[in-house]
Amino acid sequence: MAPPAISPTGGWIGTTIFVVIFLAALIVFGLRVGQLVTLLAKARREDRTDHLEERIGDFLLVVLGQSGVLRDPIPGLAHFFTFWGFIIIQFGLLNLILGAFNGSLPLIGHDHTFAALLDLFVLFVLVSLIVFAVRRGIVRPRQLSSRLHGPWDGFIILGLIFLVLLTLALVETFGFAASHGEEWSLIGSWFGPSFYGLGTATNVVLYRVFWWAHILTVLGFLVYLPGSKHLHLMATPFNVFFRNYGPRGALPLLENLEEREDYGVSKAEQFTWKQLLDGYACTECGRCNTVCPATNTGKPLLPKEIILGVKESLLDRRHEIIGEPNLFQKLPLADVRGGNGHEEIQPLVGGVISKEALWACTTCGACMEICPVSIEHVPKIVDMRRSLVMEESDFPPEVTSLFNNIERNGNPWEISNDRRAEWAAGLDVPLMAENPDAEVLYWVGCMGSFDQRNRKVATALVKILKAAGVNFAILGPEESCTGDPARRIGNEYLWQMMAQQNIEVLNSYGFNTAQAETASNGHGHNGHSPRTRTIITACPHCFNTIKNEYPQLGGHYEVIHHSVFIDRLIKEGRLRLPAGFDHRKLTYHDPCYVGRYNGVYDEPRRVLTVLNSNGVTEMRRNRNKSFCCGGGGGRAWMEERIGKRVNQTRVNEALETGAEVLAAACPFCIMMFEDGVKGVEAEERLQVEDIAEIVARALEEAATTTAAGAGQ
Repeated sequence: MAPPAISPTGGWIGTTIFVVIFLAALIVFGLRVGQLVTLLAKARREDRTDHLEERIGDFLLVVLGQSGVLRDPIPGLAHFFTFWGFIIIQFGLLNLILGAFNGSLPLIGHDHTFAALLDLFVLFVLVSLIVFAVRRGIVRPRQLSSRLHGPWDGFIILGLIFLVLLTLALVETFGFAASHGEEWSLIGSWFGPSFYGLGTATNVVLYRVFWWAHILTVLGFLVYLPGSKHLHLMATPFNVFFRNYGPRGALPLLENLEEREDYGVSKAEQFTWKQLLDGYACTECGRCNTVCPATNTGKPLLPKEIILGVKESLLDRRHEIIGEPNLFQKLPLADVRGGNGHEEIQPLVGGVISKEALWACTTCGACMEICPVSIEHVPKIVDMRRSLVMEESDFPPEVTSLFNNIERNGNPWEISNDRRAEWAAGLDVPLMAENPDAEVLYWVGCMGSFDQRNRKVATALVKILKAAGVNFAILGPEESCTGDPARRIGNEYLWQMMAQQNIEVLNSYGFNTAQAETASNGHGHNGHSPRTRTIITACPHCFNTIKNEYPQLGGHYEVIHHSVFIDRLIKEGRLRLPAGFDHRKLTYHDPCYVGRYNGVYDEPRRVLTVLNSNGVTEMRRNRNKSFCCGGGGGRAWMEERIGKRVNQTRVNEALETGAEVLAAACPFCIMMFEDGVKGVEAEERLQVEDIAEIVARALEEAATTTAAGAGQ
């Protein structure tokens, strides 16, 4: 390891001063980070140590590969080069620091290839800074603005990065000039010879001046980092590594409801450590705002502000949370907010975050889908809703009847649950009580059982099951609301009550896969042979709740959405459909709780492609980028008083395709879209139909054609 050609500190006195400054900066940095880590340690516990191999793989892909940010190409590439430039520049920095002790990094310390790579990334980062500056200063997309944060922090960060690059370039330039090329670098070789005329002594002085400038800039950046938006630089790798690997559609379970002292989150410290880490990791890119249906229709919800609001509330209350002020809390530089400590502390819910924003959420999950750093917005919103509902009884007045009806009647309406099977009159549909060995349970859901429009979907699905020779049954009055709308509105108690009731019924008929597994080990259940039986449903909310959330209470079932089951029947040859039967131009809407939350995209399209001669004409926002119908998160039961209507916005997107039919796969979507079609006065131009209705009509056409052929 060859010593540097020039001592950057000029001797032991300069080196001693450097060591003192360096250690002081590290101590202050450590104290500031320590405060942030302590806040996480004070939060609620949460285990995120499962799926270790997947966590490592995603860390490599998302953090090192920057796959998340690259989904938005221009700022994504700029961020990619800034990220890797930062890492490579740190090796150059370490080499400069070792120079203070007459040392250098082994292998790469005086390697020309590394020096050239370092300087190329300096140039890449410089170009990236220009891109960032233009976006922030000239283009100024709305997604970058924030109610909680002004624009200055972003410009300070850009300025500090630029100073790091500039001082590094000057160090290399005058190091090359002072050593006459012995301290080689690409930038130095470009500009260094121009300063030979200053003389070696002057160039040595300038080299040392800019070495100190570079070191002090980096150390200043280090101290500033924990209190800036650039905190995500440290937090993102951990946030990605500790992302959720459970079912995406499952909300966290509130355990021990009867014994709890709180039933949601009204203070930041009531979140889990991972939920608080989300705030540290937020890059403030605002991509979540660009896809949020509430934000895009003028509602007061901005998902980015939810995440930043939780973070700001946490930092506002840090002294109260951590305890008695100590040395690092008194240090001015340790104030992660940079405030004077005398600001009035607002409550989290109803203060930093408005109640209107929380109630505007449709829980569609688009914000979490697009987030490049694995932030989980929806569970936080629901946690705060839980506090409003179960602790304060503060919720939209129209929801009161919903809660009362679910609790009293087992469905959202003032209709006796005894009438749940009336829709099936004359269809010869057996109840499970009559056919307990049925291989398939059709979970009709509240909409299919009681809503006049969606009863047509239930009837269509029955025709399909009969045509395919499926041995199925329904529960009838034994079926109750799954509790999905109650849970997403925030009434966890009601959801658990309904879930336990339904689980008991399903288990009594041997549908629990855990019980089937036990039975296969020699322990029979109710005298039935051990086997796994299937539950199908046309409602994505029932599907998601039974499949992903009932396991939290011990209910493990094989649940399939009806679009997937129909596709399976076609593949198995049990359904023979007339190809190209439907000549209308058709588009398909991906329901949030089938698509984004459960990854069902291809199966409904395959079914529709078989039937429709034109295939599926996609809307601008489709698949995992689908725009919500506006009915999720309990919003179907709430009035929409602010901004444009979400359902009309989506209907207009369907109309833009020129489609005659908007195919759906969700009763809530059907209800919202039919209302939206009326709202935009497009009843003559656009029909809303469930996949099952289109398939059933094709089967009837095929049967009619066959009968006519036989008659001839």
